[in-house]
Amino acid sequence: MKSSTRRSFKKNIRFILFICTLIVILGIVFTRFLPSPSNVSGPSKSLKSPEIEKILATNDLAVRQENYKKLLERVGPVKAQEELFHSGIPYDGSAHLLNHEIGEWLYDKYSIKGIIYCKDYFLSSCYHGLLIEVIGQHGFEGLTQAMEACNKVSQSVAVQCAHGIGHGLLAWNGYKNLPKALSDCEVVAAQSKNFSVYNCEDGIFMENNWAVHEDGVPSPDRWVSEADPTYPCYDDRIAERFRKACWSNQPQVMYKLFQGNIDKIVDECENIKAKEYQEICFDSIARQINPVASGDPQKIFELCNKMPVGWKNFCVVSNVNALFSLGDEKTPFVVCSMIPASGERRCYELIQQRIRGNVQNLQEKLRLCAMIPKDYRSTQYCPQ
Repeated sequence: MKSSTRRSFKKNIRFILFICTLIVILGIVFTRFLPSPSNVSGPSKSLKSPEIEKILATNDLAVRQENYKKLLERVGPVKAQEELFHSGIPYDGSAHLLNHEIGEWLYDKYSIKGIIYCKDYFLSSCYHGLLIEVIGQHGFEGLTQAMEACNKVSQSVAVQCAHGIGHGLLAWNGYKNLPKALSDCEVVAAQSKNFSVYNCEDGIFMENNWAVHEDGVPSPDRWVSEADPTYPCYDDRIAERFRKACWSNQPQVMYKLFQGNIDKIVDECENIKAKEYQEICFDSIARQINPVASGDPQKIFELCNKMPVGWKNFCVVSNVNALFSLGDEKTPFVVCSMIPASGERRCYELIQQRIRGNVQNLQEKLRLCAMIPKDYRSTQYCPQ
């Protein structure tokens, strides 16, 4: 990586990371409880530290970051993450972005080895912050080592690392070089064990949609057209094998172009002829609805009812997936209790899949599984 390119990348990195605030749209399975180093004690959940109180008292990201850094320095990275996680802060994009501070702080202190202190809270934002620092500093040379570290933590963390690397690859290659960045995902996969090419591609298209620089203005080189809400998913320069990841992110573009008009996004998704791409387009609408609804079950149903017949329950279940992935273990049960009978089984099955994939503590698994109605409880997912 040329020094000038590295300096430019580093200068822009905090704003580039802003796009990760919408990562909820991925709907990826995450591991909630990761082993922490044995020499770090856990936090008291009953009392909030003064730094946390100041974080909760404002929406100003700069003020939040300043206080989070103070907390980091005072109590250490593991306890700081635990305190933020149990603070009552909403599980939204702003919390995800705030928790990037952990990753950057760890990289500065411990380099890549700092990844062992990351918790998988707020959609693995600690890992994102650290990994994009890696690519910003070392380019390709650091990616193999970074993936080795991610794989040692867990498979779900490795998936999130691949996504974060996708963001970094496009910013590093330059936004006009989108096809090259996509091909680079395959290069990294050839060099790294358990590297999810799809999640890397997904990170690239998400980065392309936002491409925000330090002046807050999206890059003029990004592949977005105000005249064509489907661009670049049909562009001949985007190989067929990359188009699934494109459609997974395209409703984000449409949401901005149509000024939040979900009906227009639905029309565009209905016009997609390939069934696989149409399904992922509707899933992406549902995951776009999630942050708009802000965890309000009534709002989720109100917006999902805008879907065509046959896609309404699909939309609700996708929101349940997104909520649980963000760390919300209460609202998904409320939503499933409200869904029409035709969607109940799939809704509760999805929760059980998330319990199996996200929750490692046996007692916590048993507690959550006990909240599943007996008629829908499955020994395939829930321990007896």
